[in-house]
Amino acid sequence: MKKYLFLFILLSVFFSQTAVADFYKWIDEKGQTRITDYPPPQDKAAKVIEIHKTQSETPVISEKDDNAEKIRATKKTDVVIYTKNDCADCEKALEFLKSKNVSFTEYNMDKDENAAAKRKEVDSDEDVPFAIINRNHVHGFSESVYDRVLKMEP
Repeated sequence: MKKYLFLFILLSVFFSQTAVADFYKWIDEKGQTRITDYPPPQDKAAKVIEIHKTQSETPVISEKDDNAEKIRATKKTDVVIYTKNDCADCEKALEFLKSKNVSFTEYNMDKDENAAAKRKEVDSDEDVPFAIINRNHVHGFSESVYDRVLKMEP
């Protein structure tokens, strides 16, 4: 019995992997920085593409990392998010920002006509959610992408 338990534990550890996702930072043809969890569209010319690979291992946290995290937390994060009514991803994005205690400005494009016009000045797409986090454009919602962009220096 002990042999089977040991084998089960060994196989469980061997086959368990954490979910990871890569994200892409690129500059579109208008000079806007975009951060997405999908590569830039093939039909659009992108100037610079950075693929940020995630690590599957748990990072080791030291006191220096802890202090850096505290310093980063004291800096003001600038977040503007464009949403629409009945948008599940918009609600997830808003809940995520609230759970991280990040202050943000929300523009609901269904409720405010000026919000749609303001969005068009910044970005021609109409997909939501669309967030500008520390001057980085983030289309859609992915918890891992939002988390990484929030950790980036403003």
